[in-house]
Amino acid sequence: MTGPIAQIVSLTCHANAVIHGQTPPQFFPTNSTCRFCEFIHFTGLRRTPTGEMEEVTFADQPEKWLAFLRDGRAIAARLLRTPENRPGFPDRTSAGFIGGGGRWTLELLFRSGQTDSWASRWDVGDRNALEQRVWRVKYGLVARGPTKEDQRRPLRTVKTDFRASLEEIKSFADSHSQSNFARCFADAIRALDDPDLDIGYDYHHRDLALPGQLFPEAASMLRAAQCAWVFGGMGSWNDISFAGDAQKEYETVSERLFSTLNEAIEVATSSSSTPSGNAVLEAPGSELPSFPNQ
Repeated sequence: MTGPIAQIVSLTCHANAVIHGQTPPQFFPTNSTCRFCEFIHFTGLRRTPTGEMEEVTFADQPEKWLAFLRDGRAIAARLLRTPENRPGFPDRTSAGFIGGGGRWTLELLFRSGQTDSWASRWDVGDRNALEQRVWRVKYGLVARGPTKEDQRRPLRTVKTDFRASLEEIKSFADSHSQSNFARCFADAIRALDDPDLDIGYDYHHRDLALPGQLFPEAASMLRAAQCAWVFGGMGSWNDISFAGDAQKEYETVSERLFSTLNEAIEVATSSSSTPSGNAVLEAPGSELPSFPNQ
């Protein structure tokens, strides 16, 4: 999965850990999803005395933002993906670009019945920065309103569809001499079937959630999603084409995998809002101020 998706996945899981009374490890700069980030800020907009809107920083690092969640007002964090599919530039083909592939938001649900929605913006800073920390990331409070009913499908239903799409696209890749991609899909199926399987790829994130935080089905779905993410970047699955009916089949199996893959990420991550029972819970921290106007 892309860096921005991986980071918002991990941030959602860490938020739920704090809400459930755990003390997660330091997020920035040590979490693997922060590897190339110069900073991660949390911001919103407010109106100035002159009537103009200005950006205000709620927290200049993830730990301060997470600390707000210890006051007991937040009850859950969920991940939401909203398809965009711009004309001539569908989400599957834009997935390799910053801001493409659909809109991802982190939803914070409060006891008051309100929900805050946070979305990230990634901008390039100093291209010559030490340790390649070139990305300046801001999570903006983009919406606040009544909590909506959760319409996500059940975890196991999504897992079943995800597996079917993987088998379908692997069969297509095998029959069209795409062995490297077929291996990715095969590894994803293996990861989906065995929650404890370590695929061993260096680029996989192993700290998206806390140890034992997720149900085994959810953990396996996130691991499989990393294996199966072949969309975007040079030489990606999006860059190949075929002749005749094979191209139509390619488009069909690709769109189906992209859809179920993203739904798997969304549903698996959001399941962290329910304790798996495997994690060791710690006492909540002291009360801290809530977000403005909450």
